[in-house]
Amino acid sequence: MCATFEFRKKLFKPSREVIAHSRERIVRHVWAGFARNESLGWWIQQGGVLLDIPADRFAERSDLTRELHWDDIPKELTLRGVLDQSAAVPLIKVVTRASSEEELHRFQHPRMPLLEVPLFGGIPEERLQEFLKGIDAGLSTFQSELF
Repeated sequence: MCATFEFRKKLFKPSREVIAHSRERIVRHVWAGFARNESLGWWIQQGGVLLDIPADRFAERSDLTRELHWDDIPKELTLRGVLDQSAAVPLIKVVTRASSEEELHRFQHPRMPLLEVPLFGGIPEERLQEFLKGIDAGLSTFQSELF
């Protein structure tokens, strides 16, 4: 599913704010779970908006050992996300897909984040730096983890 991801040496986990790019704009919302790629059509019908989420690497938590298993994301790919606008506050979902047999063996997890070629232009460096500085200063909103 993607227990966490890293971008420019900063860790991002569910319940924390992430930055992403949609067709119309750059968004900054809380990462609140996952959307299966098999249900992506439903998300879009419900008003969901596809997103490119910048990331350098991701980790899956093993269902057997609970340890994180990391993998790099090729520079030409991005995490696919969807903006869920059905709640009172928009939330970001990371899109997942079924693991291949090799991935299931390696990561010990049945779902993987969907990595794809970006659909939209990259986020301007100035905006990225502003967002990342906010994280360093503790300005990014987040909820404490529930588990």
